Amino acid sequence: MSRLQLVLKAAIQMGGVFSLVWGIIGAPLAADDFDLSSDLLEKAREKTEKPLYGEYLETMRIAEKPRFVTLIDTFHYARGANIDTRGVLFTYQNRAAEDVRFVADIPGFQPQPMRRNKYGVWIYYYIPPEIVHASPTKKILYKFRVDGLFTVDDTHSQHEKDSSGHIASVFHLLHDQFASSTGVFVLDTPVNFGREVLFRIPARDAESVSVAGDFNKWNPQRDFLTKSEDGYFELKKTIPPGEYTFLYRVDGKLSQQVATQKSRMHPIYGRVNFLKIQ
Repeated sequence: MSRLQLVLKAAIQMGGVFSLVWGIIGAPLAADDFDLSSDLLEKAREKTEKPLYGEYLETMRIAEKPRFVTLIDTFHYARGANIDTRGVLFTYQNRAAEDVRFVADIPGFQPQPMRRNKYGVWIYYYIPPEIVHASPTKKILYKFRVDGLFTVDDTHSQHEKDSSGHIASVFHLLHDQFASSTGVFVLDTPVNFGREVLFRIPARDAESVSVAGDFNKWNPQRDFLTKSEDGYFELKKTIPPGEYTFLYRVDGKLSQQVATQKSRMHPIYGRVNFLKIQ
């Protein structure tokens, strides 16, 4: 057998191995897969996002362009309850400044104090809404208020006019950069007899989606999700405190895909979503 034939034979064998490996670990997820507890999704997220630690913020010597990061919050830059949070890091450098505030053109958003490290870099960590509002912020118009005077972010050049007609810096959030784009969220909305819960799954090609569980006696005709403009089915429902299991009903069929990070085995329906409301 000639050297060329040996090379071709090896290439064909490697191609077969590649196809086998791709079929096991590299194949795209199915279109109807919205299982948030999937190990594949967790591994993919780890590859694309390297966490940023609070120690790094303390030792920054120059301001950086705003960027979306996962922050391991050891210095309380993040305003979230968890030690690791996903958000946007904004920085401004001015050793002489005594008070720097982050000002965003978002209704109800008050100017937020920025923290100064020992090198004169001022830091603010903004956590986007976790789909707790009807329309999450997808574009952040912002500026810095430095000792009472406004200035744009000079680390990048993209600017627009804000609602007051003044020039502001702009940061665009990508769709998958929201803290969670799909799932089940227990909202902070105060209600009299429980908590308001948001159910949200990708719409894809489905025509109708409802939710059936312990909270509605497993009646799939009672709670239908509404299709949103950005391609999701959503439902806000007030549920009393307790532990619940449920499934989605997509186009008339119960889906076994789990959309919560925890699941339970049901004696009738098998693997189901698990939700705890306190």
